[in-house]
Amino acid sequence: MDTVHRTCVLLIYTSIVLATCAFGAETLSRQKRVIGGTEISKGHSPWLVSLHGKIVTERLFGIIPIRHRHVYCGGSLLNDRYVLTAAHCFDSGRDVDEWEVRLATVDLKVALADRFMDFLGKTLGKKDWRIWEIDVSKIIIHPGYNKNDLWYQDIAIVKLEDPVPSGPRFEHIKRIQLPDGFDFSFPAKGSNCHMAGWGCTAAGGGISRYAMSVQLPILDDTECGYYYNLRTMFGRLCAGFKSSSNSGGICPGDSGGPLVCQNYLGEWTQVGIASFTSKARPEKFPAVFTRVSDYVTWIKSYTEY
Repeated sequence: MDTVHRTCVLLIYTSIVLATCAFGAETLSRQKRVIGGTEISKGHSPWLVSLHGKIVTERLFGIIPIRHRHVYCGGSLLNDRYVLTAAHCFDSGRDVDEWEVRLATVDLKVALADRFMDFLGKTLGKKDWRIWEIDVSKIIIHPGYNKNDLWYQDIAIVKLEDPVPSGPRFEHIKRIQLPDGFDFSFPAKGSNCHMAGWGCTAAGGGISRYAMSVQLPILDDTECGYYYNLRTMFGRLCAGFKSSSNSGGICPGDSGGPLVCQNYLGEWTQVGIASFTSKARPEKFPAVFTRVSDYVTWIKSYTEY
C-alpha cells in the first residue's frame, strides 16, 4: 500500500451503512477517492491545480526532519492568489511550509528538460517557460469543518505566496467560475458534469501520474443522503453512478478537485469539491462533493473574488 493510500485509509470514517441499490444490499464505507476516466492534455482544465504536502513525521533529535508523508490533492484556481480545495486534505498537517501548489500541468512528475527551461525562464524573465510551483502562505479551513461528521463542510482556501500569471499568453492557467450563491436549481438532477484530478485508474490502485477526467451525472439530494445516511445535505452534492452497468468515480489524488458543469450560458462553472465516496466500489457508487454554491459568500470574503 503506497503512502497516499495509507493517508486516505487513516481518514476513513469507521462506521458503515447498509444501502439498497439496483443490484442488492451492499455494505458501504467511506473513502476520499475519482476512478477511471480519460487522460487529459495540458490546458484541458486550465483551472486545475495539484497540491503537494510533504508532511514531517519524524525528526532527529526533535529538530531535523528525517521522515515524511507525501499527500496529494487537487484544487481549482479562484484568481491569481487563491486556490479552492477540500479541508480534509490538511488533516495530516496545516504547516504552510510543508505545502506547495503546481499549476498548468497534468503530469505529477517534472522532466529534467522542463526543469532546465524553468531555470532559464526564471533567469531570463520568460514567464511562459516557467514551471509554476508556488509555495503556500496561508491555509484557511472552514470553521464548520468536522472530519468526524463525514467530513461536514469539507472546504478550504489556500493563499499562494506569489501571484500566478494571467492573460492570453497563459492559456493553460485560467480561473474557474463560481456559481451563484445558494442556487439550488443548478446543477439539475441528471446533468452530466466533469471531475478532473490525479485519481487512480482502477479500484484499489495508487494515484495516476497524469490527470484524468471522468463524466459524472448529478444525483438527487434525497437519494444521496439515503446512500450514506447523511444527517443533512446542506453544503453537499452527489454525482456518480449507482449500478453495476456503469463505471467511473473518484480516488486518492482527486480529493479537493473540482466538479464542473456548464451553466445556462454554456460556461464551465465549479459546483463541487471532491470529498468522499464508497471505499469498496467507488466506481459503482456516487461520490459526495462539497456544494460550492452554499459557500460562495464565505469564499468571496477571503479571496476578493
